Amino acid sequence: MAEVSVTKGLIKGVVKITLLLTVAFVCLFAFGKMLSAPTEDGYRFFPLIGSRVWVWIIAQLHLNFAAFVLGVPIFAVSMEFLSWKRSDDRLDRIAYDFTKIFTLAYTLTAIAGTVLLVSLPLLYPKFIDHMLKILGPTWWAYILLMYGEVLVCYYYYYSWRQMKDKKGTHVAIGGLLNIMGAMMLLLTSSWVGYMTTPAGVSETGELVNRWAAINTYMWIPLSLHRLVANVVFGAGIAAAYAAYRFITSETDEDRAYYDWMGYTSAMISIGASIILPGIGYLLGVEIYQFNEQMGIQLMGGFFAWMWVMQAILIGAILMFVNYYLWISLNKMPGGERYFKYVKYLFIVMLMGYAIWLTPHSVALSLEEARRIGAYHPILGNLGVMAAKNTAVVISYLATFLSYAIFKMSNKEPIVPWAKAGNAARIAIVFVSTVSMLGIGVYSYFVSSAIRVKVLSPIQFGIFFLTIIVLFILDNMMYKNARTIGEPRWGQMPERSQYALIGITVTFTWLMAMMGYMRSGGRQFWHVYGVMKDTSPDAYLPTHGYAGIVCSVVTIIFFLLIGMLFASIMKLEKAAAAKGGAKA
Repeated sequence: MAEVSVTKGLIKGVVKITLLLTVAFVCLFAFGKMLSAPTEDGYRFFPLIGSRVWVWIIAQLHLNFAAFVLGVPIFAVSMEFLSWKRSDDRLDRIAYDFTKIFTLAYTLTAIAGTVLLVSLPLLYPKFIDHMLKILGPTWWAYILLMYGEVLVCYYYYYSWRQMKDKKGTHVAIGGLLNIMGAMMLLLTSSWVGYMTTPAGVSETGELVNRWAAINTYMWIPLSLHRLVANVVFGAGIAAAYAAYRFITSETDEDRAYYDWMGYTSAMISIGASIILPGIGYLLGVEIYQFNEQMGIQLMGGFFAWMWVMQAILIGAILMFVNYYLWISLNKMPGGERYFKYVKYLFIVMLMGYAIWLTPHSVALSLEEARRIGAYHPILGNLGVMAAKNTAVVISYLATFLSYAIFKMSNKEPIVPWAKAGNAARIAIVFVSTVSMLGIGVYSYFVSSAIRVKVLSPIQFGIFFLTIIVLFILDNMMYKNARTIGEPRWGQMPERSQYALIGITVTFTWLMAMMGYMRSGGRQFWHVYGVMKDTSPDAYLPTHGYAGIVCSVVTIIFFLLIGMLFASIMKLEKAAAAKGGAKA
């Protein structure tokens, strides 16, 4: 009977997705017939908002959902694996809740992907013909993987209860799901890599070497950056879901569970985000190596102010994260001992935030420019990468310290070398901070090539080494530590949950903005230096216009996410009404 139930559930889900996708295909093709014939340059025009804005919105929505359904399964399967090995029902429940979220999200992901795959050849037929000629096999592989992954995902979800005595097999199915997701990420990154840093083609765009067209400068760094960002984003959505359920919970038991779920998701998101700047820097270096002009355009040209905007958003995310961790000290027995350190961490975060968002130049009148020059004599020095890289690593180090304080706040070490360990921790933080500051100051006196290729990697290396050493030291010090008391899960003010929601909303807007910058780096090229964009939209939109589009995408995404959350609660209420287990 169990296998029959699984099969029925799987068939029901597959039929639902198939019908939705079929309707999407038919509607889009019918709409395509209504569009005008392509121009001589190979373009069709979408009514009212234009082809580019339409593709922009659909592509970003698909990327958002894809990031979610690629990131969440990684730690959902990891949680199930740990619950299997530790026989921990709480870990199994959170893994199942994560699976429930991304399984329903797969439907929206597949629909958005279908709309995009139909819109591109309709609106940009000449460009898609070129992409299929160069990377055609990867496109067909992507389509097969996308629908195959949906099937595996549905089987993984619907077989959860029935395979509770076959956890090893069920975890293996989850592992297959993650492998398929990673393959999809690699395929889509190869498209973006080819469009931005093309290789394997002649000057006229003829295919010379397909593997070279796949293995471009951007391919691996972009894939790594997207993989980590997907984990950060997916965990953030899960944390926002837990925060919403915490706020709407009516029992102490539910509040305790969703508090723990939100904390677990947030810590995964925070932990992954720590290595994101380093991977992003690696991606920037690869772009510089491919074409220095493109790198300058992205970092110091038209998009310079967008990096200030990025700094504002990332700084806000770090503030939300630290605020959540500082509030969380209230639920830790003994956490009040560390309140005195919060103000110092806040000062460091605030100073780093101020430096991070300071622009190199500002709009000046002719009289002001004559009086102070092109750059402000003091603040202008804070607008260059030497200062900003330093602010980034020190801000992230302060965030790690907030996390470390929270983790050890309800424990007391019993190892005989505890005092020496605390002294070592202080010394490590002091030496690493001084070293990173020293490198930042020295960066002002060297060429940009040395700063980019030598000093900045050393700075990030010191940062990562410091975190690793502190993590190992803390684990050794607090192994078998005396516990003052267990965390009082659920005893958190609601404002702490709004901080979790704030992290997710801000990161979603940031993803949309970074997509605009990454695409804008190609300027008026479909494929940089190979295939020009000759449509009426072949220009860089203003930052204000891009901000409006990014905001619209973010609003639409969260409206859909809200529908997703509502569907989950509806399923749970229906299951409860039938007297069964939660859906």
